[in-house]
Amino acid sequence: MDKAILRMLLAFVRLMPNKNVDFRKLTVITETKVLMDRRRMPATYRQKQRKDIKDPLFFTLIIYVFLGALMSSTIYSFNSIVVSMTFIHGYFLFMMAMTLITDFSSVLLDTADNQIIFPKPVNSQTLFLARIVHILVYLLQFTLALAFLPILTVFFRFGLLAGFIFIFTTLLTIAFSVFVTYLMYGVLLQFGNEQKIKDIVSYFQLFMTIFFAVGFQVLPRLINFDNVNMNFALHWYSYLLPPVWMAMTVEAFYTRNFDKAHFVMITAAIIVPVSTVWIMMKFLAPIFSSKLGALSSNTELTVVEPGRIKKWVTFLPAISAIANHSPAEQAGFDKVWRMTSRDKNFRMQFYPSVAYLFVFGFIFVFKSGQSFSELMHSLPSTTLFLWLIYLPMMSISSALTLIAFNENFAASWVYQSAPLYHPGEVISGALKALIVKFFIPVYGLVFCIALYIWGIRISGDLIFGFFNNLLIFFLIGNLSDHYLPFSRQPGVKEQTGKFSRLIIQLLLIGILIGVHWLALKVSWLPVALVPVSAGGAYFFSKMIKALSWSKIAI
Repeated sequence: MDKAILRMLLAFVRLMPNKNVDFRKLTVITETKVLMDRRRMPATYRQKQRKDIKDPLFFTLIIYVFLGALMSSTIYSFNSIVVSMTFIHGYFLFMMAMTLITDFSSVLLDTADNQIIFPKPVNSQTLFLARIVHILVYLLQFTLALAFLPILTVFFRFGLLAGFIFIFTTLLTIAFSVFVTYLMYGVLLQFGNEQKIKDIVSYFQLFMTIFFAVGFQVLPRLINFDNVNMNFALHWYSYLLPPVWMAMTVEAFYTRNFDKAHFVMITAAIIVPVSTVWIMMKFLAPIFSSKLGALSSNTELTVVEPGRIKKWVTFLPAISAIANHSPAEQAGFDKVWRMTSRDKNFRMQFYPSVAYLFVFGFIFVFKSGQSFSELMHSLPSTTLFLWLIYLPMMSISSALTLIAFNENFAASWVYQSAPLYHPGEVISGALKALIVKFFIPVYGLVFCIALYIWGIRISGDLIFGFFNNLLIFFLIGNLSDHYLPFSRQPGVKEQTGKFSRLIIQLLLIGILIGVHWLALKVSWLPVALVPVSAGGAYFFSKMIKALSWSKIAI
């Protein structure tokens, strides 16, 4: 499919009146890029730790087809064609921009080929257009996957003319999304180097992962579709929204209504995307290419402010000294604390699991179908706070596996070279870092929310639940394979068994929730069981601390 789309795009480019573009060189560059890009794995799969996926692009396209099927249903969900078309075009614009930012950030900011191309007689317009064509090859594949079923639905419901106009407006939306993305990168390139921009993109990827994880679960429960206003009212700001331009263009040809408002929208829908493509070719091309060339030839050192260093140096050792009792424990604590802040792979895999705390919280709260006011009135008489108490550990315990793996695992030779007689102390310090850095803040938030809803009467349950969570955490640490922090190579074989560990974890949490629920039958029993739970957590933490080299998987 990519070859057919590339030939179509090159045929279109040949018709463009641009004397500064060398078509022969453009063809060679784009064909080479497409050939090499087949070996690139999308950002979604980079997080799978080298999982063997034969055709990741095809699998991604299947997901886009499924999303397109969901979008097709909205065409029948809204009575107004403008509302449905605005929603779909807005979704196309959003998805294509996100695809450019997440999966194609490395391509947009790739400077590796500059060393080969820049010495050759290739001008900036040709190189920039090659980047555009390269991206469009894959964007059009995603567009076909995402828009195929909605296009069929539009043809079926609104007729042939509206269907062809919908195809045209979809392509204009994709072109505009490319401009918006390049404009955003152009602005970022003015304020930072390539590495800083990639860091920003990685955080954006993390934000989008959390957004979709939470949004797909929470938003449908917050929206009452029975009360959604299906009518569209034209306001002054509607003339500033590209999805509205496209929607009213489709409506104009469907209803044969070409009044002043529709004429303005049709004009904007055509002129703005076409103009932005011209602006990219005329002005952004030399600026973007020269800036990327400067990035590839210059390396900017990161300078940390002295005040920031001093604050960090005094802050971490103070916490480490309180939480740990030996130098080896403090070393494990400090290493995990710092690495979990610096390691991109850890952040990308762990923080979305923390976001699911809010997902599950909303699921348990809104599952009854009551309104928010009714729920808030009835919650204090329920025992749903038990779910809030044990939800944090369900997500945070996933970090137990993640801290064992790192791309720079070869540096773990330092563990064997150091005079470390009890490696379990390093693991104990690592687990304490996870508790202090992640569990305690999250549980503190849950503590405040639960106290606000259920009152001071459940404070004993919250304390009992806190030590129960620690008991689960250290028990899972004992039952899991014992790895020193960041000492293992990421790989499928090394990370198998996650599902079985998850089942064990859920069983342990379920058992303690059941014990806690039974303890609620006697008002004073949860408080009385606190020493037992705390003693169990202390016992299992000492077991981890006493691990010898023979118990460590190397």
